[in-house]
Amino acid sequence: MLRADAPSGEVPGTFARRVFWVKDHDRSEQPNGLYKTSAPSEAVDPRTVEPGAWGQLTERAWGSPFPEE
Repeated sequence: MLRADAPSGEVPGTFARRVFWVKDHDRSEQPNGLYKTSAPSEAVDPRTVEPGAWGQLTERAWGSPFPEE
């Protein structure tokens, strides 16, 4: 359900939305591929996505513990 203050689009009656997708080279499609133990810079853990808040990159989304700096 949209809140009364939900951001609207440029056309009256439309609303801003985020779209997420899986690419052919993502871990779910190629478990042993490029992102076996890492993630692209735009990756987020879908469990952290909430209305009005940015998603977070977690170790679950990264695929392993974060590298130590």
